[in-house]
Amino acid sequence: MMSFFKQYFTGEKNIGIFQSIMLILFLLAFFFVIFFVFSKSKKYYNKISLIPLEKERL
Repeated sequence: MMSFFKQYFTGEKNIGIFQSIMLILFLLAFFFVIFFVFSKSKKYYNKISLIPLEKERL
């Protein structure tokens, strides 16, 4: 699979554009995840962190 991409991108003239687009997409996804994590309240994370400690209900 990597050889396909390597072969395709070595012949491409505007490879800098693809790299820029991928960088922008990565940064958008990264900042979305960071925003999602910090937008939740501390109460939510406290509640979620106690789930493994609860007794199993049958």
